[in-house]
Formats: sequence, structure tokens, C-alpha cells
Amino acid sequence: MEERSKIIDTGFLPEIVDFLADGLLEKAHPDVIRLLAKSRRTDIDCPTVYIEDNISARASGSIKTRKAIEDWSQEEGVELDIVLTGSFGFLSGQAIIGIQLPGRNRLFFGPVQDFQVRSLFNAVMKHFIPEGFLLGQWGAPEHIEWEGISYLQDHPFFKGQERRVLRLNGIIDPDNVFEYIAWGGYHAFAKCIKYYAHDEIISLIESGLLRGRSGSGFPAHLKWLKALSVPTHKRYVICNADESDPGGFMHRVLMEGNPHLILEGLMLSAYAIGANEAIIYTRTRYSRVVQRLERALSQVRELGLIGQDIFESGFSLEIKIRKGPGAYVCGEETALIASIEGKRGMPKNKPPYPVEVGLFGQPTLVHNVETLAQVPLIVEKGPDWYKSIGSEQSSGTKLFSLAGKFQYQGVVEVPFGYTLEKLCFENAQGVRDSKKPKAILAGGPSGKFIVPEQFSIPLDFEDYEANGLVLGSGSLVLLDETSCPVDLVGHLMKFIQKESCGKCIPCREGTRRMADILEMVTRRPKKEKSHEAIHRFKGVTQLSQLARVISETSLCGLGKGAANPLLSALEHFKEEFEEHVFDRVCRAGVCQELRSFYIDPESCTGCYICYEKCPEQAIVGSPRQVHVIVSDRCTGCGKCQEVCKFNAVFVH
Repeated sequence: MEERSKIIDTGFLPEIVDFLADGLLEKAHPDVIRLLAKSRRTDIDCPTVYIEDNISARASGSIKTRKAIEDWSQEEGVELDIVLTGSFGFLSGQAIIGIQLPGRNRLFFGPVQDFQVRSLFNAVMKHFIPEGFLLGQWGAPEHIEWEGISYLQDHPFFKGQERRVLRLNGIIDPDNVFEYIAWGGYHAFAKCIKYYAHDEIISLIESGLLRGRSGSGFPAHLKWLKALSVPTHKRYVICNADESDPGGFMHRVLMEGNPHLILEGLMLSAYAIGANEAIIYTRTRYSRVVQRLERALSQVRELGLIGQDIFESGFSLEIKIRKGPGAYVCGEETALIASIEGKRGMPKNKPPYPVEVGLFGQPTLVHNVETLAQVPLIVEKGPDWYKSIGSEQSSGTKLFSLAGKFQYQGVVEVPFGYTLEKLCFENAQGVRDSKKPKAILAGGPSGKFIVPEQFSIPLDFEDYEANGLVLGSGSLVLLDETSCPVDLVGHLMKFIQKESCGKCIPCREGTRRMADILEMVTRRPKKEKSHEAIHRFKGVTQLSQLARVISETSLCGLGKGAANPLLSALEHFKEEFEEHVFDRVCRAGVCQELRSFYIDPESCTGCYICYEKCPEQAIVGSPRQVHVIVSDRCTGCGKCQEVCKFNAVFVH
């Protein structure tokens, strides 16, 4: 951008920081004001299009949609300003695009495919708004609203949300630091390095009752105080961006949509404990996240917001990105630290804790992405504002990812005290295909099942702990009546066993044994010998005891939480486990080797397609004659039921 280069070249950056710190950007140099006004897009010269550009949007066809928009612009001779944004978090609505005409509110539509672009843009340019995939309008007070069109926050998915850390997701270009600054970004950091001492920032965090969002809910200020109190010449801050829960994608959506918020939280945390080096630890395969973070780091370094003696404040800070191999165990803070040091990612005994002896033996503060994203909000708005929502002991908001059988999938931000009942039936609009909910797995492979009778329990640390539930990092996977908890727990045990570092025997061998037992429970009866049946029954009777031993004797949180899904499933789905063990049936029809298919002779037309598609040649019959499935050959793959056009194939 020409204005950006001019500002950097002419030395207006210290002025920007001064005005940021005092909240008086409107008194800055005219070039600065012009750049920031343009960055907020309150006054645009031509129609502006906002296109979500992250991994999930691209998978939904956003690249083709963008190409169709560019083609339309060229063919129609209409000048468009195209802005690539992060995701709103509404994954079921992707690809989402926004259209803003000069002086008017932005209109958001989704999902929009490439073949729908021409008719949509032709209509909007004539001020006719198609309502088929309209999500709502969004705008600033100085814009003219569209009459008769609801606002984006009134859409079912967004209604009830309190979007604080996600406030700018889908609104700004995450690759443009001046857009973040124009919306108040880096104000909190500039104010702190100019006016606040270390203990004053920690006092703000304590007053705001900030608790870690990784699942434990540990008070953040206690970790900060401990790290600051340890005498040393070097301290570190680490952002744990290694989001590894299957079904969890909150942090990825946040980092792809607003990386500068994470950087500012990291910078504030480093300043508060006197750390001169900070590290963002993520995984190699999060390529889009890494790209956005690297670009954001380059920009803040160019602006002088990190580096040596930042704006003559006496505070220096360097931030680096470290890419891990993607091991689940490296989500544990001591294993993460070992990985950064170039060692194998294996947990260590605690105490001492990382805030005392961490990276390279120095005091190290470790927070996850969501925890750090809360810090600029508290410093900027104040503890009282921050505590204005949430519950008595859990203040602020929490991010949740909605995956599985939800009608609407995505990332939501709601106040603590919200309920799963609202999330499931209002924000997510219930269960897909009008099925009934069976349970929600909260907290990933180390989480627990929450049945519909518990959906009304407030979502906060104290209430979930009182009811023996796990809030976890925020991943929610919905199971409906067609889901099998036995099969799911079996997959989770295999995942945990595969991801175990192998350091302690209970986790290494115990999870392997649990996975083997659950595999036997779902094994095809015809392949089972008599001694194997006895072995299976014996193993099942020992499952609960084995799970508790693993939980009580494992070294780290991975092993201690490994048994949670199994124990929870045994508590809530005992009948389904007994059906698998004794009756050798799966009521959900998921466990392939326990399924037995048959063809209804009255419905079969002899179309012959199932005969041709069966991979095991288990179907006999002639064209236009009733077909029969030979049970001894059938493996339960379900291909026949999948291809049958006359609904003639059923499961026993």
C-alpha cells in the first residue's frame, strides 16, 4: 500500500504508538488518519467484496467463487475491491462472501458457489437482495442500513453469541496489520509499554479472573506471578498453538482470521513477566496458520512493535515460530517444551512446573491460543467490562467447535454459563436429518460423554467439575441415534495408544489393552473361536478396573484422561455395550462386522446392481429375479444397501 510505505519511510510510527497508547488516533498525522480510515473501510470508493480465505473455505469452493467474481467484474466492466478475510466460524455457510456498496452496510451471503455468482451480483448491484442464501447485514453507524433485512447477529448461528475474540474474524484482512490497528488493535500493548509496570498488568489479569482455556481453568495470574518471582536472567513465553483434539478447530479458525490478536496477547504476556523471547508452537501441516503468523510477525517487526528497545521503552522482545511434527502428546506443556528444545516430545514429572523450570531450564509461561487472545481485551476494556458476562468464577467467553451430527457446524463464542441445550438446538439448529441426539463428546480423546439430560448444565468450570464432567479445550462432537459409542470409544483408544509417547507403562500398555478388548467386542462372531470368546468376556469384565488403573498411575494428562471416554461410555451406554458383548449386535448398525444384511423379496426388482457392486460376491440371483445375500460370504460392508435404488436391502 502506498500510504503504508509513506508512513514507514517518513517515521510516523512512533507517533502512531503514542496516539494508540492515549487513544487519540484522530489527532495523528493526516496520512495516518487517511490510512486507518481506509483500513476500516467506512468510506469506500467502489463496491467491495469480502471473501473468506482459509482452509475450510477453500475446501468449500472459495477459490472457484473468487475466480467467478473476478470474471464477472471483468465481463461487466465493474470495478471491485476484493478483500480476503478469515472465517466467521460458520463452516456450514461456506463459502461466505460479503458485498458492500459505497455508503451501505455489508451484506453477507452463504454458501455461495461459483455458478451462483453472476445472478447474485447482478441482483445486488441493482439493489435487489436475493434472500435464498442471505445471512444478514453488518455495518457501522455511518453506513445506511438495508431496510427489511435482518442483521448478521440475528442469524440463528450467531444469535446468543458474544463475539469478543472473534469480533474481527470475517471482517478484516488478517494479512494487513493496519486493518487490525484501525479497529483498535495494539492499543493495549502500546498503552502498557508506555504507562504500565509488570505488576499492574498482572493485577488487571487477576481482577479480570482470567482462567486458562486449555481445560484446567487454572487462574492465569498465579502462573504469571510465579514466573515473575523466580530470579533469573532469562524468561520465556510460549503460545501453545498445537491444536490436536480430533473435532477441535477453534484455535485454527481464530489464528487464520486474526493472527494479530494472538500476537498482541503474547506480547502483553511477555511484557508482564519480563520475558524477552516468545515462541509460537504449532504443527507443520497447519500451513495456512503458519503463513498468516509469519506475515503478521514480519509486519509488527517492520512497525517496530517487536525487536530491540521497542519505541525507547527499554523493553525488547523477539517472537519465533516453531513447527512441531503434530504429535498429540506435545499438547502437554512439558512435552511441548522438550520438542522445542529438539528432544523427543515426552512429558516430565511435575513439580517443578514450567513457570519455575521450563524451556532450557528457565521460567516459562505456557498458554494456549484462546487464553492469550483474552489478554488484550482485559487490558483494553478493563476487568469490570470483562467480568460483565460469564459466571461468578468463570468470567468472559469460551470458544467451542461444533462437529459431528450438528445441523450447523462451526466455531461459536458464547459467555460462560451458556448451555449445550442452546448450542445444540438454537445455534446449531438441532441434529442433522431430524435425528435425536444421543450424546456430545466434550474434550476430545480425553473428554467425557454428555447425555441430553445434562445439556442444561451451565457451561463453566465450576458446574462441570461439580457434575463430574470435562469442559476440555472446547471441542464438541455430537452423536445421534445412528452413532455407536462403542465404535467411537474404540477409535479413540486406538488414537490414544498410537499417540502415547511410551514413557510410562500404564499409558503405553494399558491403552493398547483397552483398544484390543474393544476391537474384540466389535469383531465378527463367525471368525471368533471358543477360547477367544472366553478371552473377550474376561477382558470386558476388567475394562473398568483397567481404565481406573491407567487414570491413577499415568505420568501426564494424556494417560490420566485416556480412560475418560470409556468410563463415561460404560456409565451412559451400558446397554449398548452389553448388546455388543452378549447379543453380538450393534443397534446403530455402525460396527461393520456385527451387521447382517438381507434383501426383502417383495421390494427387490432384480435390477442386478447389488450383484455387480458386491466386493465379496456374496449376492446370488439373476436379472429381473429376486436376489439373495449369502450370509457366510457377507462382510457387512453395506455396499448393497448403498447402491440399492428400491430400498430393498435391510440390516438384521
